Parts: sequence; structure tokens; C-alpha cells
Amino acid sequence: MNARPTTPIFRLMFLIGMMLAIAAIGRGIPVSAQDAAASLTIAVYTCDAHNDPIDPNQTLANECNLGTEDIAFSLEQVPSQASGASASTGAGGAPSTISFSQLVPGDYRLIQDTPATIGLSYVSQCTSNLRMFDYPFSPFAIIEPGGRLNIQLQPGEQLACDWYNVQTAPQESAALTITAYSCDGDIIDAALCDLAAGVEFAMTGADGSVAQITTDASGIATFDGTGDFQIEAITALPDRDVCAFEPSGASGTLTLDPAAPTAINIFYCYPGA
Repeated sequence: MNARPTTPIFRLMFLIGMMLAIAAIGRGIPVSAQDAAASLTIAVYTCDAHNDPIDPNQTLANECNLGTEDIAFSLEQVPSQASGASASTGAGGAPSTISFSQLVPGDYRLIQDTPATIGLSYVSQCTSNLRMFDYPFSPFAIIEPGGRLNIQLQPGEQLACDWYNVQTAPQESAALTITAYSCDGDIIDAALCDLAAGVEFAMTGADGSVAQITTDASGIATFDGTGDFQIEAITALPDRDVCAFEPSGASGTLTLDPAAPTAINIFYCYPGA
């Protein structure tokens, strides 16, 4: 025979406990609902350098269908815990997808190991089984330069986001790069000479046109042109004369082609060196 509470206080506690249990069962809410695991899925797209995340006329389907290189991501709890999770996109996907599951609800930091080929990253949209996102800005989020993004996950949430990596624009090289050096004595060696800033050179084209270029603080001057040119030093350095070109053939006529950039060194030495 089961014993039943007899004193008033025990009867009251018994009734309250029964009412709470019945209410929880009636609502269908398990006791551990606030601890339900969350998940995060990221679709990683690669865009060409022309993609502009704030251009309303951009076409993601055309600009962001490049194969994704193998990129590593890590996910860390905030504040940082002893260990985090990591995933890799693999190579070639358009998009490539990474997923993190069985996550404790809370704050996280997603970190992309951004390769040098990527100049900008942004998230265009996110979807959730628990939340509706009505965000006034476009894109949804710009990723900071270190590839980091803070994320909050709710209990039981399945969050999915589209992450776009925009490639860096190719660096255009000048048709000609001149580095000027000032040398002591008769030593003609770029490693032992000083860089010469503020040195002017005249570039004379086959048609007789003349352009002047000047070396910067790093002793470098650049020139964009196509065809045949003669180089003449305009600036005279104290107790120094132009004594050598490297390569040696650069002292004659240079044929410049922007598709095949040329780099030369010009040395100033003591007279007679």
C-alpha cells in the first residue's frame, strides 16, 4: 500500500509537483529543451574579382560559380573553451559546404583561414528553423579581414548561411621598372649599394616623344609604354656617374611590352669606376 502525504505542507508540495509535471506533458516540452543541440551549415561560394557585394545589379549565379579552393574553417565558443571544431571545404565545389552539428547553444566565432587569393568575404543571407531575418542592410554581413564572424545559436536551431569569397584583382605590372642605386667606389652590387631616390630618367620613344619618370623613396620608377625606347639619366648625383646597367643590354634600345614586364637596375658610381 502506497503512503500518501498526510500533513498539509506535504500535501501542498505534492499537488504543486503533480501540476507542473502535467503542464509540461501537456505542452509537449521536454525538460531539456533549453539544452537542445544546434547546427550550423555554411555554403561557400567563390566569386571573380568583379563581384561587388553592395551592387544591386550583381549576378551571383554568373560571378560566383568558380570552383572553391580547399579552405579551412574553425568554430570556437565565446568565451573560448578548451577545444573547438574544424572543417574544410575541399577543392572544386561551387559551392562547397561545411557543417557543424551537435553544438551547445550560445555564442560562437567562425574563422576562415583566408587564402591570399581572396580579397573580401561576405554573407549574403541566412535561414533558420527558429528565426526570421529581416535585416535592413545588404549584404547580410561583411566578414572582417581576419576571416572572423560572430554567430549566436539558439537551442535546437538549424542555421544555414551563404558565404561568398571574392577573389583579389590581378596585380597589373608596369611595362618597365627601374631601380636606381648609388654605389661607393667601384663596387657595383645591388646588395652593397644604396637606393637612389629622386633620380629622373627620360624615356624617348621611336617617334621622338619624351616622358620623364622619377624614382620614389625606394629608388624605384615605373613606366608604361609599348615599343622601342631609349633611357637617359637626367639627374646627376654628387660625385657619381651612371656606370652600369643590369642587364647590360638595357643601356641600348629597350623594347617594351606590357604583357612581358621588364625590370632593370641602373647604378651610379664614382667617376672612372
